Amino acid sequence: MVRAAWGWWLRRTGRQMDARILALLRILVCLCVVADLLRIAQLGLVDDIFRLYEDGGINAHPDRAAVVIDLFGPDGGILTFWVTVAALTLAMVGLWTRPALLVGILAHAQLGHLYNPGDRGIDRILRTVLLILLFSGAHRRFALGLRLFGQPAAARVPAWPADLVRWLMVMVYLSAGIAKIAQQPAWLGAARWPVVYRIMTDPMAGRVDPVTTQGWWWLWTLMGFATIAVELGSPLLLTRFARYWSLLALSMHAGIFLGMDLGMFSLGMASLHVLLLAPWLLPLLDSVPALRNPALRNPALRDPTLRTRPAAAPPGDAADGAPSPTAPPTRPG
Repeated sequence: MVRAAWGWWLRRTGRQMDARILALLRILVCLCVVADLLRIAQLGLVDDIFRLYEDGGINAHPDRAAVVIDLFGPDGGILTFWVTVAALTLAMVGLWTRPALLVGILAHAQLGHLYNPGDRGIDRILRTVLLILLFSGAHRRFALGLRLFGQPAAARVPAWPADLVRWLMVMVYLSAGIAKIAQQPAWLGAARWPVVYRIMTDPMAGRVDPVTTQGWWWLWTLMGFATIAVELGSPLLLTRFARYWSLLALSMHAGIFLGMDLGMFSLGMASLHVLLLAPWLLPLLDSVPALRNPALRNPALRDPTLRTRPAAAPPGDAADGAPSPTAPPTRPG
């Protein structure tokens, strides 16, 4: 039994996947984080958020793990902010990808320690995904460094990082569904003011007019049921039905994106679904010559055994132990 379990584990962790999917995940996650940080810069809030209160900022209670102020002085937070933007931009375009990812992850974590209220759940989720990608083959495809340094692109890479991200997604969605039922039983009840209505019309984050939509009781109740069903059904993304579950989850995120102002939450979670939509995305990528897998351009890469399999010997060749009919006769003795 132990041998069978160990064999299953080796087969599971040793299997390969198309390198383009992890590369797309790397690009999309880095893009979401960089765009979110640049939005802070666009609003002119970098100095206010990432300076301590005694230095003219609004941050009065940084986490004890925030060391950038001690290392670099009052401007340490601002320096860390721009280091994060630069590092994740390099990781996004695939230039010195692994060192850039490492620096970007550490710097982004320091921003969270420096300003705790700004380190949201989606920040921690995407930071964890980037940490997984650091140890993956996501840098082996769609990377500028491959072209500049003359390195070959990989057709296939280990698939365990994708499996780990899928498991992370299951935990995120499933815990959200369980928490909703535990904390707000009205999600499953016919409440006078459905929970989805109160969330989507919240004056701090909602974009929906509470007066106009007040009479849409049936729609809000249906959306509440659908939200719980999608989140509790997240274990399906570990099965062959993952792509179909992904369509339902993406429709939920589209509604959140249109109806609420939650920063990069919807786009950040949607970027993870590239793993689930791979069966549909890969044919689209193959339709563009520049984005095709190298295995499609070199038939020898489709089946690794083709490069080592010996050619079949013709009948009567020495390979089958019989003399060739065209070989000159040998004289006995």
